[in-house]
Amino acid sequence: MQGSANGGTSPKQLLQARHLRPRKRFGQNFLTDPHVAARIAAAIPPESYVFEIGGGTGALTAALIDRVASVTAIEIDRDLCILLAERFAAAGDRLRVVSGDVLTFDIEADLRAHTAPRAIAGNLPYYITTPILERILAAADLWETAILMVQREYARRLLAQPGSADYGSLSVFAALFARAEKLFEVGAGGFYPMPEVSSTVIRLTPMHSGRDRDPGFLLWLIRAAFAHRRKTFVNSLLAALRGAEHPTRKDLESALTCNGLDPNVRAERLALADFERVADTLEAQGLMERQWTTRSTR
Repeated sequence: MQGSANGGTSPKQLLQARHLRPRKRFGQNFLTDPHVAARIAAAIPPESYVFEIGGGTGALTAALIDRVASVTAIEIDRDLCILLAERFAAAGDRLRVVSGDVLTFDIEADLRAHTAPRAIAGNLPYYITTPILERILAAADLWETAILMVQREYARRLLAQPGSADYGSLSVFAALFARAEKLFEVGAGGFYPMPEVSSTVIRLTPMHSGRDRDPGFLLWLIRAAFAHRRKTFVNSLLAALRGAEHPTRKDLESALTCNGLDPNVRAERLALADFERVADTLEAQGLMERQWTTRSTR
C-alpha cells in the first residue's frame, strides 16, 4: 500500500512523476515525514472511522490506512484525487477518496453515516484554518477525537488561557465545544514545499456542556467582547450595540457584578464559564435578544 508504481513516495517524487507542482491557490504544503504521520495516526483509536481533511499526496493517508478501520479523504485538487486513488488502490473499500471542498462538503452527513468511534484528522491549510475549524466544531457531537495540524501561532491562540497575550475569541470559541491539547510540534522542514512557519499537532476532544439553548447569542457575545481588545467588556458590547436603547451601561455592568466580576474587566480576563454566566444573565433578563439577533443577521 505504501509503494508507488513510479518508484517513489515522497511528495516531490509523486508530483514529478505526474508532471504536477504544488499549487499556491490551494495552500499546498505536503507533509514529508512518515514518522510525523505515524504519530498522528497513533493518536487515533485503531477501530475508528476517520474523515481526513486534505489527502494531498497521501503521507497521512498511508499512516491512517495502516492504523484505522476506514478512511474518507477529501481533496480539493482533482489531480491529487487521482494520485490518491492510484497510490492506494490496494486499500479497496477501506479508503474512499472524495473530490471536493471541505468548506462545502456535508461533514455532518458523512459522520452520521458511520458508527463510533469517529475521528477527524488533517493538515489544515493555513489560510482557511478558522472556517474549517468552525465546521469541525459545529459537528462536535458526531465525532470522538480530532487530530489536527495547524500553524504554531494559531495553536498558541487556540490553547491560550485567560490573561495571556494569545488569548482571544478563538480560545473561548474552541473551549465552548472541545478540550484542546498540544501533542507535538513539527518544524517547517517537515513539508514540501517548505513553509515559512512551523506547525503544531493538537488534539480536540468534544465537550458537551449540557446547555439547552442555542449557542448563537453566546458566540455573538464572545466575538463582540473581543472586537476591541483595548476596550472593557462593557464598552466593547456598547460599541457593538451602537444606537440600541437597551441594554444600558448600567445593565451590562450589573450583569457582570451579579456574577462576581469587575464591571471594568476586559474580555481577555474572562474564561468561558464567565461568558456563559453573563450570557445567561442577559438572556434571562431579556435585555439582548432583539439587539443581537438584528445585528447577527447583517
